Amino acid sequence: MKFRPEFSWEFLSADEIAHKSLRALRNHIKHIKEVSPYYRDLFSNISHEDINTLDDFHQLPLTNKTTLSENTAQFISVNSSQIVETVITSGSTGIPLVLPLTSNDLERIAFNEALSFHSTGISDSDTAHIMVNLDRLYIAGMAYYRGLVLLGTNTMRTGVLPVEIQKYYLETLPPSVIVALPSHLRKLSQELAKLGFDSSKSSVNKVICIGESLKTPDMKPNATAKALQEFWGANLFSTYSSTELAVSFCECTQSHGGHAHPELVYTEIVDEHGKPVPDGTPGELVATPLGVEGVPLVRYQTGDITYKIPGTCSCGRNSMRIGPILGRKAQLIKIQGTTIYPLTLTDALDELDMIQDYLIILENDSSLSDRVAIHVVSPPSSVEKIANHLRAVTKKNFPILVSNMATLQSLRGSNRKRARILDWRKYSHTEQHKTQV
Repeated sequence: MKFRPEFSWEFLSADEIAHKSLRALRNHIKHIKEVSPYYRDLFSNISHEDINTLDDFHQLPLTNKTTLSENTAQFISVNSSQIVETVITSGSTGIPLVLPLTSNDLERIAFNEALSFHSTGISDSDTAHIMVNLDRLYIAGMAYYRGLVLLGTNTMRTGVLPVEIQKYYLETLPPSVIVALPSHLRKLSQELAKLGFDSSKSSVNKVICIGESLKTPDMKPNATAKALQEFWGANLFSTYSSTELAVSFCECTQSHGGHAHPELVYTEIVDEHGKPVPDGTPGELVATPLGVEGVPLVRYQTGDITYKIPGTCSCGRNSMRIGPILGRKAQLIKIQGTTIYPLTLTDALDELDMIQDYLIILENDSSLSDRVAIHVVSPPSSVEKIANHLRAVTKKNFPILVSNMATLQSLRGSNRKRARILDWRKYSHTEQHKTQV
C-alpha cells in the first residue's frame, strides 16, 4: 500500500466535504444492513434512500458501548476466515470489548495514522521512537507503528522501558519524533535529567502525545505540555483515538484542535438527547467510522465530552476539529449544584510539582453531591498548598489524603492504563458503576 495523502478530503471545501459525507453515509447504511445482523434488525424499517440530508442521518438511533459489549457477536460483520487480528479495549470504562480486524481494516488504520502524522509534518526523513506498549492486544501501538511505516518513517518500537535503557536508545539511536503518553514522558524526562541526559542537545523536534490532553478546556497549554516543551524544546501535538472507531483526531502543525479525517469518520457533538450542539459547546463525541469491515458502527457514543472548534484551521484543512477531552460523560463531577469536568481537576493537580502521583476517587451517597477524595503521593507538609490550589481553581473544597505508590497501584488494579480517576459512584440500588480514567 502506498500512502497517497492527496486522496484525503480534508482540503476540500466545507460544502464538498458535507456532500461527500452524505453520500458515504448513505452507502454505509446500505452496506451495514447487508452485513451486520444487529443493524439489519435495528434498521429494518429504514432505507438508505430515506437519508437525503445530514439532518436525516442525525435522526438515526445511537449505539452505545453497553449495547456493543452485550451483543458483540451480532455486530461482527465478516466471516472468521477474514479476521487477521483481534484487539481489545482497555476496559477502563467496564468490560473490555473484543474487536476483530480484517486485512483491509489494518490498511485503513495505517492510512488514518499516516494522515494524522503527516499533518504534523512527519515524513520519510524522520526517525521515530514509539514509547508505548505494543503488546496485550493493544491497538494504539500497532496503529502508530503501521502509520509511521506507511509514511516511510524510520520507526523504532522501543516501548515502555526502564529509564537507563530508554536513555541508551535516545543517545544511540537518536529520534526526531517521539510518540508517548504525556504523563509517562513527563516522568521519564525527570528521570533522564537525573541521569545527566542533556535535552538541549536532543535530536527530538516533534512529540506526539497520546491518551491525555495537552490543553486546558480553553485551549491553553496545560502543566504537562509546558513541562515537556521546556525539557525537549520540541513541537507538541495531541492526538485522540478510539479502539472501537479505529480512527484518530490529531492536531496539525497549527496545534489547535484534533482534525477528523472525513473520508474515514463522520463526527458529531451531541447533547444528552443525541441532538447536535452549537460549535464551541461541550457535548458527547459521537462518530460513525467509514470503511470498517470487522465491526462497522453507526452513530457510536464514545462517552467522551469535548466540543467542536469553530472556524477554519489556518493549515488550510476544512475538516472538523475537536477540542481537548474534558472527561467521560459518566464521570462529570457534581458538587453542591455545580458540575466540574474531570480535566479541570487533573490539570490543576498536574500543575503542582510536589505531587509524584495522584488518584481521584468518586463516590456518592443519598445527597445530590458527589464525594470526592484525592489521594496524593506527596509530603504531608504539602497538603494545605494542594487544597488551597484546588480551591482557587474550582471554588470548592476537596479532602487531600496522603498516600504512597503501592496503595495507588493497588487501587488501580491490573488495568494497563495509569488511571487518574476511579468512579465508584452508585447509580441505582443494585448497580455499582466502576470506571477508570
